[in-house]
Amino acid sequence: MSIKQTEVGKIYAYSTLFDMSASTELELKFTSPAKVVLILTKASGRVTAPAVDLVTDVENPDGTISPQQTLLANEYMQITTEAADFLEEGAYAVCGTYTDATPKVFFGDEGLLTIEANC
Repeated sequence: MSIKQTEVGKIYAYSTLFDMSASTELELKFTSPAKVVLILTKASGRVTAPAVDLVTDVENPDGTISPQQTLLANEYMQITTEAADFLEEGAYAVCGTYTDATPKVFFGDEGLLTIEANC
């Protein structure tokens, strides 16, 4: 599933391959092609780590799509898009941060999110 500029209600999932059920904070940082940074957090109610498996298409680092992969419960961060999230089309860098009470802070690998032009 693609995401287009200014779309509302689309789901984006960032795989971590790490159980985040003990998180106290989750953060997704999106950097646009023009280097504008958008940070969404669990504290603000925008980022979750759902406790259900998700079957989804996955965007690879080269921009190709691998269909129907299963992301395990608590091992992915998820947002639902709002109109102001992605105003620019192109390749966004995305990186996740996990924090818990022990305290642990883990940084995920950089991913790619391609935002397409709307009509």
